[in-house]
Amino acid sequence: MAQLMMHAKVFKNFYKLPTKVQKKVATLIEKFQVDPWDPAIGLHGLQETMLDGKVRGADLPDGYRAIVIAPEQGDTFLLVHIDSHDRAYDWAKNKRFEVHGSTGAFQIFDAQATQQAVQQVATPKTYSPGNRYVLQQLSDDELFHAGVPQMLIPAVREVRSDYDLDMLSKYLPDECAEVLIGYAAGLSLDEALAQALGSEIEATTTVAVEGPGDFSKLTQRSNRDLVIVDGEDALKAIFQGGSLEEWRIFLHPRQRQLVEWEVNGPMSITGAAGTGKTVALLHRAVHLARKLDNPKDKILLVTFSTNLAITLKGYIPRLDPTVADQIEVTHLNQLARTICQRGGWKGRIASPEERDDLWNEVWADPTITGLPMSKLDLQEEFNLVVDANGIETEEAYLTTVRTGRPRLGRKQRREAWPVFKAFKRLLLKRNLMTFEGAIHQARLVVDQGNFPQFRHVLADEVQDFSLEGLRLLAALSPLGDGQVNPLSVAGDGHQRIYRTRVPLSRAGIEVRGRSKRLKVNYRTSEQIRRFAEQILDGLDVDDLDDGKTSTVGDRSVFTGPTPEIAPCTDEPEEARVIAQWAKTLVEAGQFSDHEICVTPYKPDIRAALQAEGLKTYELQPRQEDPGPEEPGVRLGTMKRIKGLEFKAIAMACTGDTDAMNDLTNANLLDKCERYVAATRARESLLICVQKS
Repeated sequence: MAQLMMHAKVFKNFYKLPTKVQKKVATLIEKFQVDPWDPAIGLHGLQETMLDGKVRGADLPDGYRAIVIAPEQGDTFLLVHIDSHDRAYDWAKNKRFEVHGSTGAFQIFDAQATQQAVQQVATPKTYSPGNRYVLQQLSDDELFHAGVPQMLIPAVREVRSDYDLDMLSKYLPDECAEVLIGYAAGLSLDEALAQALGSEIEATTTVAVEGPGDFSKLTQRSNRDLVIVDGEDALKAIFQGGSLEEWRIFLHPRQRQLVEWEVNGPMSITGAAGTGKTVALLHRAVHLARKLDNPKDKILLVTFSTNLAITLKGYIPRLDPTVADQIEVTHLNQLARTICQRGGWKGRIASPEERDDLWNEVWADPTITGLPMSKLDLQEEFNLVVDANGIETEEAYLTTVRTGRPRLGRKQRREAWPVFKAFKRLLLKRNLMTFEGAIHQARLVVDQGNFPQFRHVLADEVQDFSLEGLRLLAALSPLGDGQVNPLSVAGDGHQRIYRTRVPLSRAGIEVRGRSKRLKVNYRTSEQIRRFAEQILDGLDVDDLDDGKTSTVGDRSVFTGPTPEIAPCTDEPEEARVIAQWAKTLVEAGQFSDHEICVTPYKPDIRAALQAEGLKTYELQPRQEDPGPEEPGVRLGTMKRIKGLEFKAIAMACTGDTDAMNDLTNANLLDKCERYVAATRARESLLICVQKS
């Protein structure tokens, strides 16, 4: 039976098509499964006008045409483009539509346009036989093995610099460009191929195809740009709600590998901001839910931030409503409270004001003397060491690992312990707990068998989990039962903004040999990605465990304008600059106001935006961004916007003490917070700094 696969670009523009055309496409798909040559489809050859003889046209209402690629081997047809008659045929006439003979990837390219682009951007003055560009080291056979179509090898041979490669990559097939960029960045050819194709290095082999028109194996491999649609009902399900989020349908082969990876133990997914870790984890949760044998089994998907948990909870039914009831989505603090309450606790989480009152009571105690450090430093020591590690005794405090904290000898720790003991006693007296205390108590409830484990546990943003938070994940997972896929975690050391590093292994979560990194950034432009990395320049970033992260081969899939640095004399000038910037973007029709965000929140900036006639909307805790339903430039703290994304971001960093004005001396958490803020921007980034 014939099958029709649809290309990602068709989905991306589908909502722009007239309703009659959309309905006809659904009918076309249904009929294709029965007979692709049914006269009702109107499929016709275009050999006289097309460079590639496999191109066919299909009639659609209102003068529209579908471009369909017919196989030379196999019975899989490819719907690759829809547009009005002339534009559709102009788009297709000089392109090649081929399965690559080595990688097996379906590729669309225009050899003539590619060669012309090379001639316009090539920089031969930088080339000399003694200083060859890295790609020049590859033979023609190696370039073909890398996924370069035979017709484009001469064009790749002309590349003499990273700039040339960046420009040429716009014309190359996606996976081919990814391999070449990865190799140029320092990966081996096999490593770059494995990353692009979503395979293990040792499993990356040449695919046997009989020719560029052999589509017989396309449905058997992971395709980043193609999806099978099994009829009208499937198409309706994909386009439910009248919109399409590409993340629901198209996954990079590396993401797909992680979604379906079967492991006998815990596994981790790492990757810089925008590389799709959360998307992979979300798909993995649904994938595992579909395989549950026992309807009573439950899956836990937990995040660190409240807002991200709310967003993911809404995404699950859009991926697969049939398994939504078996996936519990929550954030860490809510999970801990729920477990504590089921364990019999009737108290409350102390508010910041209540915590301050308790500390004041501690400091007023005349028996608290001989402090080994300042009062503020002691409170921070309690928060980051004692509370976060679930420490209950002096002996445990004396022996605990204090990674990232100032050195403190045993004598000083003994002097500090009465302070912590007094604060914990006051919490108990008022039946209060800190958030970290609730996590610790929840872990004890689970360890004592008073709360059931989940069949699978998946956790996002684990770089911000405390030691007790990680131990709670381990306790809720069937790690010791010999079951497959017990625990999957995702995170990024670059985005750690709440605490110092806690290796997974310290919590009994051993992921060595079961950890993979995503390197392709989908959210931010290459220019913004590079700028954000410079914020952390010179810092070693961990891999969530005891190793270091390598950013070699990291890249974004699109380019954009260079981030703009705006030196400002003071914060009133900063407010005027940001308001004018936002107004210009909106009036130019470049972005809607809800696609623009300013961080951190400052009242003067809000007033300046409103004075320019722009609406504003302050992002709220525990609430999803309402999107276009609620107009207004978004305002929020750098922590609040974590997990969100916007087309344009303004970072208001003019204040004297802001880390952006002295990155050399800024602490790691402040740098990471600004890295996170910068990487929320997709296309445009403005950074206001103190004028020197």
